[in-house]
Amino acid sequence: MKNKSWLLFVAAAAMTSATAYADVIITPMVGYTLGGEVEDSNGNEYDLKGSESYGLSIEVPVENGQLGLFYSYQDNELESLDYDSSIQYLMIQSRLNMPINNNALSYLGVGLGGSYTDVDWADSKYGFAASIYAGLEYKFTDNLALTGQIRWLGTIVDNDSQSACYANQSSSNCYIKFESDWMNQFQSNLGMVFRF
Repeated sequence: MKNKSWLLFVAAAAMTSATAYADVIITPMVGYTLGGEVEDSNGNEYDLKGSESYGLSIEVPVENGQLGLFYSYQDNELESLDYDSSIQYLMIQSRLNMPINNNALSYLGVGLGGSYTDVDWADSKYGFAASIYAGLEYKFTDNLALTGQIRWLGTIVDNDSQSACYANQSSSNCYIKFESDWMNQFQSNLGMVFRF
């Protein structure tokens, strides 16, 4: 029993000293995402409806910026059709911080990674994804800040379609595909920055 208490004390001390030297930045975000189009067999185009999105970045400081991971999730549906879809992104991202004053900074960054589109009309759900983003951050304390950002998200999507049938007032069709092999989305986010 004594040995276990001692081990717990050593483990806690090691973790405390490790976090004293480590600087991890965690930013949960909420936002709104627009963009993405599909086309039916008659050439009619439908947009993915804009909807709320959620994001999380986990980064470490590197020289004049930050390096880490970005995750985003969005549930949406097709305009005029009742097809649900969801899109998830996971990227490695890097950004350059540009201080404005002691409490505020602007930043510009890029990300590369992958996406997962959960839709019925595509054979392949995974694709390469890229991102460019810019934002502002205002520091309240050394450990807490507020950030706002805008972000372009692009992903390669599968244009080989499965049979997806729908009917509207004038006709019924059974073929839907992404309009192009590259889908663009635009996202605005607001988040809290926690530094540990």
